[in-house]
Amino acid sequence: MDEQATFQIYVPSYHRADRILTYNLFEQCKYMVRKSEADAYIAGGVKPEDIWAVDDELINSGSKAYWYIINNAPEDVFVIADDDIEDFQYLIDKNKMIGKNKEVITAEVERIAQILLDLNIGLGYIGPNAIPYNYDREFAWKQIPGAVKWFNRKVFKAKLDPTVSENFDIDMILQELLYNRITLSPKYLYDKGKIDVNAGGNSARKHQDQLTSITNMKAKWGRCFQYDMKKNKPKINVDR
Repeated sequence: MDEQATFQIYVPSYHRADRILTYNLFEQCKYMVRKSEADAYIAGGVKPEDIWAVDDELINSGSKAYWYIINNAPEDVFVIADDDIEDFQYLIDKNKMIGKNKEVITAEVERIAQILLDLNIGLGYIGPNAIPYNYDREFAWKQIPGAVKWFNRKVFKAKLDPTVSENFDIDMILQELLYNRITLSPKYLYDKGKIDVNAGGNSARKHQDQLTSITNMKAKWGRCFQYDMKKNKPKINVDR
């Protein structure tokens, strides 16, 4: 990382103090939790200095937690990672687990942060599908986002849209494509996580909330946002 740029990795977490995963993959990261759960996370193994405790009502949803970090993190470039990541993996012609090597994983995350700074790009993110046939280049300029995202504060221009909850990360990408014309997405690096299966996940979210969010996204972005209801897959339909 550029010695003049400040950097931090943040992990918003809720109701998972008994199952700390992502914290063990980086040389250092900061867990953002609700104040009511701070002591439980410390008891679960997160160092007190790595806890960012926020009033419960300010971060009582996934989108609110993300935007609280975006609006309040002091660093020049920072990362937001999901709290259910078990490991990272390389992907080119086949999957190769990194093996929870903190030094290697942290170096890869810092490398991508530095590229954002060097290229003056506001948003970066890994994709969701670590499937070998998906690899066709080292970096893509857009794709559906996964569990880790990078933010370059000086360039990032997206703003919170309270009408979009379930697809707020895709909304961020579409805003960045509108204002900055590009995002950065590595196609060689992926996480290995367990999505929505433990206590803090979204498995209990209301189906109607999801449908409302999809309807709002379609109304906002038109043909740029598509959603396959049968496959439960969104698509960013933006040409370069």
